[in-house]
Amino acid sequence: MSKNRRYAVIIILVTNAILVSLLESIIPVPVPVPGVKLGLANIITLVALVFLPLTDVLLIVIIRCFVVALLTRGVMMLAFSLSGGILSALIMLLIYKRFSQYFSIKGISVLGAFIHNTAQIIVASLLLGQFIVFYYLPILLVSALITGAITGRIGEIAISELRKKGIFTTVPTHGGRRLKWTNQMS
Repeated sequence: MSKNRRYAVIIILVTNAILVSLLESIIPVPVPVPGVKLGLANIITLVALVFLPLTDVLLIVIIRCFVVALLTRGVMMLAFSLSGGILSALIMLLIYKRFSQYFSIKGISVLGAFIHNTAQIIVASLLLGQFIVFYYLPILLVSALITGAITGRIGEIAISELRKKGIFTTVPTHGGRRLKWTNQMS
């Protein structure tokens, strides 16, 4: 794939992740628990990890975290977004690459939500110098199970549709996978 097409894909996915995150910030969550959110931007991360290499997935997550934190929650929240986003993307990509025969996209999404919430609690504990925030983790993990399953199901549908339409095809290479475009994207 040419460098320009690669950048176009990254820009499209980053833009979608930012828009979904911004829309999510105005959707009221029917649970009166602070910090619980749907995590809809994870759908874009799931699509990216199926079709793109690690560096591109991380670039998408990092740019989204920076932009959304600056536009909505402020710089202080950036540490939470980055820690959860990067760690969950790395773990989800590892599970997808090595153990996808055992985990569905929905299962990978739930695991990613668990990792994301756990990373954020660890960062909160370090920043506050308080271990007590870990008492909040079970609530976040229950929400991660539900929201991870929802975003995972949507991700499965999106990935299936992208495969059916032949927008992305993967071609094995010596060191992993390389993205190849079909004529529909020309």
